[in-house]
Amino acid sequence: MSTSTGAGHIVAESGLDPERDQALAVLEAFLPHRGDSGDALVGSGLSIAFGGVKALQNVTITAPSKTFVGLLGPNGAGKSTCFDVLNGLKVPDSGTITMFGKDVTAMRPWDRAKLGMGRTFQANRLNHDLSVGENLLSAAHLAIKGNPITTLLSFPSVRKSEARAEQAAYAMCVLLGIKDHWHDRVSDLDFGRQRRIEIGRSLMCGPAIVLLDEPAAGLDADDAHALFALLRQLQRDLGLTIILVEHYVKAVLENADLVYVLNQGQLLASGTPAEVAADPVVRAEYLGSVLDLEENADVNEAATLAEEADEVLDDIAEAEQEGVSANQGSTDNA
Repeated sequence: MSTSTGAGHIVAESGLDPERDQALAVLEAFLPHRGDSGDALVGSGLSIAFGGVKALQNVTITAPSKTFVGLLGPNGAGKSTCFDVLNGLKVPDSGTITMFGKDVTAMRPWDRAKLGMGRTFQANRLNHDLSVGENLLSAAHLAIKGNPITTLLSFPSVRKSEARAEQAAYAMCVLLGIKDHWHDRVSDLDFGRQRRIEIGRSLMCGPAIVLLDEPAAGLDADDAHALFALLRQLQRDLGLTIILVEHYVKAVLENADLVYVLNQGQLLASGTPAEVAADPVVRAEYLGSVLDLEENADVNEAATLAEEADEVLDDIAEAEQEGVSANQGSTDNA
């Protein structure tokens, strides 16, 4: 059954996997509490130009709390620039950014991180000479009390906070499905597992909002599907707001609650996956473009993005029909 804690942080199906339940309980006690309702992140009227190139033009993106939001668009559409602006790496020429109602437009990335924003990049930022556990622990430094002197003297408070952080890092390994690699050096693992560690590091900082920049890049079809399933599960389990940029269109349409489509720095469309996939402008300007199958064959099986959208629309319609049939059956039985 679905449960939520008094702190309002962890939301998950309990009783199905005792080890996972225990991991969630550990993380619930370790991770800081963040906002529960309203809009987690809003970028309103964002514009930025580099010389004569208008990278973003009056773009507005809203991510309600505890939702999965996808940001799509062709290469050069402004997706990464939008992420940089939302994250604070770039300052918009105009527009505002709010986190849970607080204006953070002028804040630097590290200040937004303290308020509950995490991010991954297209390239891994892992220390490949350290173990999986050490990489995860390195992201929990803010939760470890003490200073160089108290650490060297091994004060009890320092030892206690270090132990809590290590327990939380191992719990994160359980949720990521990589607990058997806790002591393994990162350089010895495949790229798919390294991606999971990268995501885990961003979560160890205790964010309420996570920006993921092309998490499936470089993965084959099976690993990409598994990663998106994991992300959706983590989003639900930890009560996260996830916003991701991704070229794997079908996976975004299948998993996202809301989708935004950028093209040439402008917002082309927004809405539910079904609404966006069926939008005639999106299909003409973006989804109808032919894929470079040789380059993208690892994660795209359909001949065109429009065909992928049709597959998702068919799945949505089939699921809705099954729901109607189930409800009708319940009514008849009553």
